[in-house]
Amino acid sequence: KAPWRRRTRAATTPTVWSELSPPSRRRSRAGYRPVAADAASSPPRDASKGMALLPHLACVAAASGALAAYRFLLIWMGSISEYTDYTAAQLGVAVAYGLAIAAWFGVEVGVFLSPRLGYGGVPSSEDAGLKGIKVASESGGEDASVLTTEDESSRDSISPPEPVIFGIRSSGLAALRAAAEFSAIMGYVYLCDRTTLFAKGPKTVSPTMFWGLCAAVLTVGLCTLRLAGKKGEVVTAPLQRDQTEEWKGWMQLQFIFYHYFAEGEIYNAIRLYIAAYVWMTGFGNFSYYYIRKDFTLPRFMQMMWRLNFFVAFVCVTMNNEYMLYYIAAMHTFFTWGVFFTCWIGHQYNDNNAVCLLKIAAATGVTVLLYDVPGVFHAVFKPTAGLLGFHDPLHPEFTDSLHEWFFRSGLDHFVWIFGMLCAYSFPWYDRQLQAIEDMPSGKRALAKAAVIGSALAVGGWYVHTYFLRPKREYNKVHPYTSWIPIAVFLVLRNATAGLRARYMHLFTWCGKVTLETYILQFHIWMKTTGINGSPKFLMVWLPSFWLNLAVVSAVYFVLSYRVFKITVVLRDVAVPKDNRGIFVNSVIMAVATAAFYAVGVALKG
Repeated sequence: KAPWRRRTRAATTPTVWSELSPPSRRRSRAGYRPVAADAASSPPRDASKGMALLPHLACVAAASGALAAYRFLLIWMGSISEYTDYTAAQLGVAVAYGLAIAAWFGVEVGVFLSPRLGYGGVPSSEDAGLKGIKVASESGGEDASVLTTEDESSRDSISPPEPVIFGIRSSGLAALRAAAEFSAIMGYVYLCDRTTLFAKGPKTVSPTMFWGLCAAVLTVGLCTLRLAGKKGEVVTAPLQRDQTEEWKGWMQLQFIFYHYFAEGEIYNAIRLYIAAYVWMTGFGNFSYYYIRKDFTLPRFMQMMWRLNFFVAFVCVTMNNEYMLYYIAAMHTFFTWGVFFTCWIGHQYNDNNAVCLLKIAAATGVTVLLYDVPGVFHAVFKPTAGLLGFHDPLHPEFTDSLHEWFFRSGLDHFVWIFGMLCAYSFPWYDRQLQAIEDMPSGKRALAKAAVIGSALAVGGWYVHTYFLRPKREYNKVHPYTSWIPIAVFLVLRNATAGLRARYMHLFTWCGKVTLETYILQFHIWMKTTGINGSPKFLMVWLPSFWLNLAVVSAVYFVLSYRVFKITVVLRDVAVPKDNRGIFVNSVIMAVATAAFYAVGVALKG
């Protein structure tokens, strides 16, 4: 249906969008026509320009005030900082944080004042009923307003004008707010771990307190038990998203408690938890690529942003090396491994023989890389600047790639097991469904057999491998970690009732595992310094449990906020088209170089 158009001539006065209110609308049989403002009711052209200028001046004034306040804040933080020799990157990123906060505050003030100062702005970009607005010049130099709409029902849906400050619409404030909030959080991270403002105390080593806290958290988690799926729908499929997030969540909590209480006795269990995270990298990514067949650049870049955006800024801000937060490096590397395994010859992924052959080839490459002496260092030597680590607590390790080889080597096979599980998932789901379809007697026997077999295998594993001392266990962990993971998968999904339920508390924690892992170093505990481990506790209050509660509340809230900010900025920085990604990459590269140059100048 062709859109209708209606034109209205105005002798000397253009249509003013800020005056398009219901009283200003006129209907006719032919359609909708905005009425040009008459000279008596509309402000003069010079007055309109002044109205538009005032919010911009207010923006500049507010941004200038924010920059001045930020400068004094930096001076104060420098006076209590434990380090005074800042790198050029630290100085450059500090300037970037200040500009982000100033830009947000200035635009926020400008947008807030625009309608109050009489500046209506421009038509909203999200106008649901507006198809197009065009002001053209008619013969004789008269202005013409052309309004095009989809249909009769959209006539009354014109949105109010949208304030624009220096090219930034009010609808674009979300990204600025996220950038400013992120800058403030990064300042807080530095304040906690690199200044003397907050005291640090020794860790309390107490198995009783550790296990008591774990039991209390589990009790709370059981109180948040929910059914999987949407309202009115019960999902009994194995390994649904809520269940895997729950798995990540309770492991992460015990992982950070392990650090907080220095509970070295559960080291082997922590190794298994990290292996389970890597297993999920293989399982989740293979499932996505195998089912969705989405090998586009936007999806891959969004995943890289999710894994590395936060850790990159923490490294620069705190002057730490990337490998201090080795979990991010490991997940990034194994994500690349899954991507290339699925992408190469992806047009044949539906062929079982080809798919298994590719997984076998990935296994062979992994064996060559990690189990043939000399290959690993030859391959990763060019990346030593990024993956190298210089541990101040272990100066005896002169090989900068030692940490990367040790950490990634412990779990260099389990991601492949994750891909195999994802590939076998349809078969596994069918077997569980077949058991559920059995008569009640046979079903009970089948489930008992499955659970009993899993427990027997798990008991054998614990006796044979898990109870070994730390160093001996590390030798067998890369080749045996898949066994307890398989046992857990079988037990957790043994019955329909177990599959249909999850603990929401742990599922929520599972969504922010990356953020809680990184922030535990700096705002929940305190490190020994540059490239240092979290060997001390953050002390705000003299009472241990009260201090733990308050510090933990701030820690989890900020972890969640960083997670949300990462998503908001990802959507802006990584658009869904290749050209947009290229343009934004160039802009970010130029901005990075510029801020680094500013840092070099300030340091000099």
